[in-house]
Amino acid sequence: MLLDLPTAARYNQWANKRIYEVAGRLDSDALWEDRRGFFKSIAATMNHVLLSDLIYRERLEKKPTTFTRLDAILHEEFDDLRIAHGTQDDWYVAFCDALPADELDSNLSFDTVETGEHFSLPLRMCLTNLFEHQIHHRGQVHHMISHAGLYPPPLDFVKFASGE
Repeated sequence: MLLDLPTAARYNQWANKRIYEVAGRLDSDALWEDRRGFFKSIAATMNHVLLSDLIYRERLEKKPTTFTRLDAILHEEFDDLRIAHGTQDDWYVAFCDALPADELDSNLSFDTVETGEHFSLPLRMCLTNLFEHQIHHRGQVHHMISHAGLYPPPLDFVKFASGE
């Protein structure tokens, strides 16, 4: 692991805010336009990122998942999506800040949403996976923003680390 998890959670929060700031300049049609991404559109991809946050949160809170699909649309209105995502980002920052270091090596056990495949991995790996997963999909959204005619926001960690 290259970053400590509280820093990864803060970077994640920062990068999501930057994506939402720029993507929020697009109208609804542009946000939902099929741009040939894995989840097709900017809005659908950011819904997936939020969905992943919620699925992992349920796992972390030892609750059964309420989701059955990874492409579920949680919010059709982009502002509602942005607000809900911000709430989850705040939760992950607080969770990672409060997480005792000795719990990072304890296993988190879960079944995947669509296939039911079972995993039991150290919490450190699961949270790292969550944040890496977001980076992956934000990269897709970053690309789709440029295809929508806007300049995508810089998301480099050095920009975050420098306080930009």
